[in-house]
Amino acid sequence: MKYALFLGCAIPIKYPGFEAATRLVCERLGIELVDLPFSCCPPPTSLKLVHYDSWLALAARNICLAEEKGLDLMTLCSGCVNTLKEANHVLKQNESKKKKVNRILEEHGHSYQGTVHVTHVLDVLYQDTLVETLIREKVRDIPLRIGCHYGCHYFRPPKVMYPEELSDAESYVPVKMDHLLSIIGVEPMEYSRKFLCCGSPLGANVDQEAGYAITRQKLSLIQERNIQALSVICPSCFEQFDMGQIVLAKRTKERPKTPIFFLTQLIGLSLGMSPKEVGLDVHRVKSRKLLEELSIS
Repeated sequence: MKYALFLGCAIPIKYPGFEAATRLVCERLGIELVDLPFSCCPPPTSLKLVHYDSWLALAARNICLAEEKGLDLMTLCSGCVNTLKEANHVLKQNESKKKKVNRILEEHGHSYQGTVHVTHVLDVLYQDTLVETLIREKVRDIPLRIGCHYGCHYFRPPKVMYPEELSDAESYVPVKMDHLLSIIGVEPMEYSRKFLCCGSPLGANVDQEAGYAITRQKLSLIQERNIQALSVICPSCFEQFDMGQIVLAKRTKERPKTPIFFLTQLIGLSLGMSPKEVGLDVHRVKSRKLLEELSIS
């Protein structure tokens, strides 16, 4: 099993632990990752709203790099997978857009063909053969009560992101992270407004205070359910909850209560890796005491 690894902008610079955990997990599970000279995805906000065709061409250039190697493309970010999946979808469906984008790409030696699949690391790890390998390779359970936060862009709009898994009502409710984490002993917890935005896009683009208000509300609902930690699959969501708790704690004088994990960090721990190996030592909201209770250090 082999994928072109799309790290995006934030992870290599701000959260290398996510990358380290993912590489270690993939190596253990027999997934080969190939690094290519990708650029920004670009995000499903900002440029997309200003000049759609430029956004589309930049996304297509990344897809082309994977196509030229004959590899499907795997991302670690909900925003990245949203952009690249939508671009792939639009260019496969709209011949005029494809021709326009290829005229742009031609100047740079590329041509979009629409031959590869774009996916997220969560969907890769959820495949039957890899679930079986995870069960076989697991060395310890992680018996924590964890809430899963999927974020906005991972599955919306469902007709683009998961057209093959739509319900009769043409909707899609993600469950893969909950199911995958249950394999490693996690107790996935339901909580009110589970699929509500983390607040990051609003805070970054429009109103920071309003963004943190959403974050505060989600954290409050999570804590009401006595959830010990949160699992995310997007660096922006991680930052909003991790750094957001520090920001909010300064205002309320309360200590941050909810450690945030990236999905592959939890899986890495279950495969016997140390908290430092998967990058937990640099998180702002520390999980050390929580993990020490499980004899993980």
